[in-house]
Amino acid sequence: MDDHLADPRVSAAAAHWGPRFAHNGTDYLDFTRTVARISHWEDWCREWGRTAEEYEALAARAEAAGHAVTATAAWRHAGLAWHWAKFVFVIDPVQQRAAHERAVAAYAKGAAGLDPPAERVLVPYGDTHLPAFLRVPRTAVAPPVVVMAPGLDSVKEELQETAGYFCARGMATLAVDGPGQGESEYDLPIEPAYERVASAALDFLTERADVDAARAGMFGISLGGYYAARAMAFEERFTAGVVLAGPFRFDLGWEDLPPMTRDTLRHRSRSADDEAARAFASRLTLEHAAARITSPLLVVHGGEDRIVGPAHAERLASEAPGAQLVMIADGNHGVTNHAFASRSLLADWIADRLGAAVPTTRHA
Repeated sequence: MDDHLADPRVSAAAAHWGPRFAHNGTDYLDFTRTVARISHWEDWCREWGRTAEEYEALAARAEAAGHAVTATAAWRHAGLAWHWAKFVFVIDPVQQRAAHERAVAAYAKGAAGLDPPAERVLVPYGDTHLPAFLRVPRTAVAPPVVVMAPGLDSVKEELQETAGYFCARGMATLAVDGPGQGESEYDLPIEPAYERVASAALDFLTERADVDAARAGMFGISLGGYYAARAMAFEERFTAGVVLAGPFRFDLGWEDLPPMTRDTLRHRSRSADDEAARAFASRLTLEHAAARITSPLLVVHGGEDRIVGPAHAERLASEAPGAQLVMIADGNHGVTNHAFASRSLLADWIADRLGAAVPTTRHA
């Protein structure tokens, strides 16, 4: 057995995370060569930081040479590598936060190189703001917009590969670091009533002239899928929504969740211990919300999802009057092993329901 497989946490990462990393903007060989250097989970953040620093150096060289396209792409690669460095790495909060701050800073330097560019905006929320990335197709005039909710420890930066599918079909996107997520995770715990976040996002979009907030959709992946369903249940301004790999009730099968997932929920919810985290997870439930979802809702799930079992999707689809279920038999969590097919499916589906017009000039 290879040394890096001796730690079951590293073994699990090596076995299951490759498609997710690769299809969210990280080179698969970066994944394999970085994980190959890691013998113990305690080394995870440091080694991904090494990979990130290689891209930061490449970006700096490209900037010095005046090669803006290379520089912005390298900064995005660096930002994502720093994100993976902090990903569910809650055993050292100081190291984790330092990695996250570098992730945000690096990716921000490359955001303008996306097509369309990602504009960092702040969504008013109570007495604070939620950082977000807004992308508007270049040739579209007041297009419909999709609000995007990350998962338990994913962030707005990680959603940009999926956002590209929406933008290529004439939709703007607003990916939000909600409570307990990304830049907001240090000030706000997870919010079970995510409709509050979604409503704030729609209020923000309503004030902008470059998007049509009257044609708004909602998208969420993993725990963000739960958030999307909550938004669809209680925020009537959404025209349609997509739940990808979302839980119906997060505490179901709690003991079967990977230890890193349970630990991350404990940290993001400010729970004192595993028992308290499980009690908090029981509040992340659609039991009294699903029946309120009467607008079109697409539920996409992998039949071999090891994090959120397919029974969650089946229950949501059976209880939500507006739901349509697509179960991809051999799909993993987030269906990243069929990324093109699943993302094209959900982007086409929501584009049809929001009345999106494909831009006349596209660079996707």
